[in-house]
Amino acid sequence: MNKQLFNALENSYEEMVEIRRYLHQYPELSFEEEQTANYIQSYYDQLHIPYQKNVGGNGVVATVEGGKPGKTIAIRADFDALPIHDAKDVPYRSKVDGVMHACGHDGHTATLLTVAKVCKKYQSDIPGTIVFIHQHAEELTPGGAKA
Repeated sequence: MNKQLFNALENSYEEMVEIRRYLHQYPELSFEEEQTANYIQSYYDQLHIPYQKNVGGNGVVATVEGGKPGKTIAIRADFDALPIHDAKDVPYRSKVDGVMHACGHDGHTATLLTVAKVCKKYQSDIPGTIVFIHQHAEELTPGGAKA
């Protein structure tokens, strides 16, 4: 089973890069991440993965219940950006002036969505439940986690 999961993740690499680059182009500051939250929710809708929206603000929490008994684990990623100008010259450069994903939150989110997709694919073989936490507003105190 583990080999199947790892192979599926490897095979999803290009999609993960596409997600990350899309999110990199449309960053949103802490407590303003409405479009990013909508993107995450739409992704889960396409996969038929249930989720809670507006968790503590703009947060999203999705759940994949495995087909076998087991413990519950949670995996978390943040998705806010920073007030920094994106000066690099690449096709996926930020399209929002003065805002960019400089801390990798676009990569965190892309990774978590891809892992959720693979877990959904192998849902019947997975023991326990996996909770996917998408935390908004990680960059500002007190941040989205507390809410």
